[in-house]
Amino acid sequence: MRVVTAILSCVVVLAGCGGGGSPTAVIPAATPAPATAASSAAPTIGPSTAARRCPNPEVGTGNDCLGPIPAGSYSTTRFSPTITYTVPDGWANLEDMAGNFLLLPPGSQLGGVNTGTSDYLGVYTWVVAPEHCSGRYNPDVERTFDGLVGWLETDPAVTLSNVHDVTVGGLDGVVMDIALKDPAGDGCSDGTYADVYVGANPTSLVHAVDRDYPLRIYLLRNGDKALAVELADAPDGGSDYADWFGSAKQVVDSLDFASS
Repeated sequence: MRVVTAILSCVVVLAGCGGGGSPTAVIPAATPAPATAASSAAPTIGPSTAARRCPNPEVGTGNDCLGPIPAGSYSTTRFSPTITYTVPDGWANLEDMAGNFLLLPPGSQLGGVNTGTSDYLGVYTWVVAPEHCSGRYNPDVERTFDGLVGWLETDPAVTLSNVHDVTVGGLDGVVMDIALKDPAGDGCSDGTYADVYVGANPTSLVHAVDRDYPLRIYLLRNGDKALAVELADAPDGGSDYADWFGSAKQVVDSLDFASS
């Protein structure tokens, strides 16, 4: 999977960064518990406790991530709009930035997000249609919710399934499963993948789907822009969850977006 996000210091295509690769933060394995195991009285982590040192070694300033967190409810401090979310034991928050937010389930590794070997849940403030093979936004497609959804529906390199309207955390939109359709992907020289979207300020990323890394994406209306909640399902056990999409939905359903 082609992943270029704010957590990277170089472009990562399938095999990771050259010159030694990306640092890896291992999330300790834990027996997954249902999200409902978190008590409704669980504490919400706010700015006063989020000032702890973020253990993500791949970013500098501007990241107030919490690292491994016990079961409970938490709120972002930098991401806009603010997210309140609830997780079972064993999860970790590795990004809380203005445009990028990242949760890893038990058994996942930060380095696996780069190389396509870990499951993850990401939330991105503003995503737009990509230009072919360039890693930049497509100037011919409106940088809006409707522009991105319309572009994905006509992209010959991907197949969309399980498409239906959805509401997540107070924002309306659409959910879809995305898989590679054309064996050649976008036909780019650096790998077999199809770019799905790129980030627009303050979101920093280039995300794609490949043959072994399907995506489930919730595209939500954030004004006229597209906010994305992304679930990536790595092959051969990218986390301790046998059914990653089903298990992650409990956390997705807990998301609550508020104006910053």
